[in-house]
Amino acid sequence: MPTATETALPFVGKVAVITGGTRGIGLATARLLARQGASVALSSRKAEACAAVERQMREEGFDCVAIPGHAASQDDLARLIDGALAAFGGIDILVANAATNPVFDPLTELTEASWAKVMDMNVGGPLRLARLGLPHVAARGGGAMVCISSVNAHVAFAGSGVYGVSKAALEQMVRQLAVEWGDRGVRVNAVAPGTTATDMIRALLDKPGFREKATGGSALRRIAEPEDIAGVVAFMASQAARHVTGQTLIVDGGLTITRI
Repeated sequence: MPTATETALPFVGKVAVITGGTRGIGLATARLLARQGASVALSSRKAEACAAVERQMREEGFDCVAIPGHAASQDDLARLIDGALAAFGGIDILVANAATNPVFDPLTELTEASWAKVMDMNVGGPLRLARLGLPHVAARGGGAMVCISSVNAHVAFAGSGVYGVSKAALEQMVRQLAVEWGDRGVRVNAVAPGTTATDMIRALLDKPGFREKATGGSALRRIAEPEDIAGVVAFMASQAARHVTGQTLIVDGGLTITRI
């Protein structure tokens, strides 16, 4: 049976690496894992944002390093992994959060460059993170990787296009990695949020009709906060999910169970 301390602080002694960790779901996840005892290494493209988050986290008493870099770059991801190892001595958890959704064109009208950019970021980035990080997770006796997917992997929306395709591919990659790394004690899962009040969405909340369109048809009739998603990521990364691997947990307020 876990002790009271283990229940309250399930990540004491654990090290988490998070891409896209300076805002939205990534930042909420970093803060939650840190509050529950983890040391956190995070990245995003903007050096200023990394410095600000690292400073704030440290001022709050958390162990944190923030390393600027692009989440699809092999070299930048290697620097993130090396930075986590240098700062904390190992890695137990990988969270592949960073993604892009810059185009809304129908698939048959999408340029080759746009297709390549989205697929490289949303599928190639997590694969490179796994390639670089999972050996270190296994070396610690096992741990977890959690990839942030989307309901767009399960339901086709007008304009979701290549983003939805990339997230569906990501979920299949999660299943494949789970099979390939399971015998080394590594679990790999995905979390698929619905509409979530990240910085981009918050700017649209006051737009007439946006909130109704985003929540219409969902069971809970609300837009998720980043913390709602972070809690599920933490569960997937924790020992509470020690027998869960190769799965995707949809966190959408009941949108996909009601959409017809």
